Amino acid sequence: MIVLGLDTATRRSSVALARAGRIASLVLLDGRSGRAGDLLARLDELLTGAGLRPADLGGIAVTVGPGSFTGVRIGMATAKGLAYSLDVPLAGLSTLEALARAALPTAGDAPGLCAVLEAGKGEVYAALFRREGAELRRETEDRSWKPRDLVRETPAGTILVGDAVATLRREAGWDGADLQGIEPQPALAGAVALWGGTTLSPGGGYEAGVLRPNYVRPSDAVKARR
Repeated sequence: MIVLGLDTATRRSSVALARAGRIASLVLLDGRSGRAGDLLARLDELLTGAGLRPADLGGIAVTVGPGSFTGVRIGMATAKGLAYSLDVPLAGLSTLEALARAALPTAGDAPGLCAVLEAGKGEVYAALFRREGAELRRETEDRSWKPRDLVRETPAGTILVGDAVATLRREAGWDGADLQGIEPQPALAGAVALWGGTTLSPGGGYEAGVLRPNYVRPSDAVKARR
């Protein structure tokens, strides 16, 4: 099964194809997809470069947040539209789990990973994961943290990955001086596509309502309405 992976929730947006347990191709987008405005064109470029048509896709996987609110909405809307039109199965993966999965091959012997993304307002989005062989076990749910609080809860030897690594070190002060991180942040679409290949059922069709955004906290607009 050929799986399309999409990530527009992070600053390093990307699209990728996975096949037979490996990443077949990956294309980086020019900044956040909401600013680039070329997501569909880059998807067409990805498929054409691989000698494929949209009808060759067997499934689609996409990051559902946390991350850029606009990016999450664009990625999910595109993934839903494609899955519906092609009648292929669709699945959504936490952006933080995608980060941890993308970093696992380069994390060495680290016992765990902490995925961290900028959240604004002096906070970061984060989740902790523990290595189990070639796989990961989730240790915490996705949530927003004050950097110093997160440092106190992060086990020794944990590797950080994401665009908030530098922020975590800086705002945590001396507590974060010894934190090890993977930089720059890896592109996520390949890891998302690989995950989709192990999660989606070959030959399945589109199911409405299976995808929900994972914003972690409400946007300022939602707070204002409340």
